[in-house]
Amino acid sequence: MGDGWWGSGERPQKNEDARVRPFHIEASEEDNKDLHQRLDRTRYVTPLEEAQFHYGFPGTELQKIVSYWRGEYDWGKQVETLNRYPHYKTTIEGLDVHFVHVKPPHLPPGQKAVPLLLVHGWPGSFYEFYRIIPLLTEPGKHGLDPKVTFEVICPSIPGYGFSEAPHKQGFDAVAAARIFYKLMLRLGFSQFYLQGGDWGSLITTTLSQMRPEAVKGLHLNLLLMSNRGLRMLLCILLGRHLPWLVGLTREDVRRLFPYFEKSVYAVLRESGYLHIQATKPDTARL
Repeated sequence: MGDGWWGSGERPQKNEDARVRPFHIEASEEDNKDLHQRLDRTRYVTPLEEAQFHYGFPGTELQKIVSYWRGEYDWGKQVETLNRYPHYKTTIEGLDVHFVHVKPPHLPPGQKAVPLLLVHGWPGSFYEFYRIIPLLTEPGKHGLDPKVTFEVICPSIPGYGFSEAPHKQGFDAVAAARIFYKLMLRLGFSQFYLQGGDWGSLITTTLSQMRPEAVKGLHLNLLLMSNRGLRMLLCILLGRHLPWLVGLTREDVRRLFPYFEKSVYAVLRESGYLHIQATKPDTARL
């Protein structure tokens, strides 16, 4: 499983602060005022005529979004909604890791709640689980079997939401899985269930492989098969014109490439953001 240090500077000699600290989301008037001032200074670029969204997000549409965000969006109400459940932070491998921890409010005597770690993806956050949390922690109230009641932990992946971003290069799904495993141990869970989607799918799958004795069950709403990624990419790029080079027959080309042109090529055309974030993340943060 290894170990890591993703905090700023050198790893200190003393033991890490293992306290779990309550956290409250706030949006001060100063923060809102600063945001409004920056929105008011936004400079919009005139989009190409009739381009719609084919070349990216057009400035005319962005103006509508900014106008709503600036004048109609109720920040106070959203902060109140976010604080509906208890939030915490704890330091793991040099990072302040944020998470939501919801315990069943009405658990019968003698019944134990089932610990469940829910991991979000991109562009997501812990908030995507808010609507399902009541069904998991109070199933009887919603017409579900109360004999299966969950205690829910929803962490923010480091660099997302209110979790501190890594200060070192090389942070990956293995590091995230290890940090979340340490989080569950810190909360007192040696065995637990997992749910993941998008990046959360990769992180929870990795955690299941790292510590299978700790994971009692894994549920995914996105299945990733990364071991064929490079070969599949080469097939896509070279297969139509040089099928023999990547081990394809003419029949393979006849069957595969109509699908590639409709689906895979469309994904490549619409995933410029992914290439920038994967190769030049500091540029995207400027």
